[in-house]
Amino acid sequence: MHRLTDLLLSSHEKFQQLGWLGVLAYAAAIVVLQIVFVPLAPFAVAAGGGFGFLKGFIAITLGTNGGAAVNFLISRHLARNAVQRWLGQHEKFRLIDGAVGREGWKIIALLRLCPIPFGIANYAYGLTAIGFWPYFLATFFAIIPANCFFVWIGTSAHHGLAAATGAEHAKHPGEYVFLAVGLVAFFLVLRHLTKLAKAAVAKADQPAAE
Repeated sequence: MHRLTDLLLSSHEKFQQLGWLGVLAYAAAIVVLQIVFVPLAPFAVAAGGGFGFLKGFIAITLGTNGGAAVNFLISRHLARNAVQRWLGQHEKFRLIDGAVGREGWKIIALLRLCPIPFGIANYAYGLTAIGFWPYFLATFFAIIPANCFFVWIGTSAHHGLAAATGAEHAKHPGEYVFLAVGLVAFFLVLRHLTKLAKAAVAKADQPAAE
């Protein structure tokens, strides 16, 4: 798996040469990586640097949502007993299970804004009472901000490096100021949403804890 990780992070030129097929191949690799709990943020940043914002966002969106669907279905239909034995011992999972049972897709959407390992969370949600489509749609929309954020970082870093090395015409300084302000604002908004999500989940879990 480490070889696949290193290959993805060092082979963006090959993926670029494949065009949209490369985007789909990269997305498929993301699905495989999240199945075994590899953190996906570095690959979202790399997607922005390698493909540009639009293709990078599409690649990471297909990969993360495809992975969310695969893990959920594995947990619910193929390996439910094994996943239940694995996660059932954790108090946090029992609280999440109760919260999802009461609030459904709202809790899924809020939890997507919290720093919970993506692959593990997908398996856990497959054990809850929520239906597939409410789960999938909540996931799809809730992870858009984070995907945009990481792909944007990769795209911006790529453009900055290209300008510094002369591979691309330098941009007006005002563009970098605008980009920096927008990036900071986006980060602050995402942080605030995360705090709100944690507070909402804690409130929903309080009756179960009692």
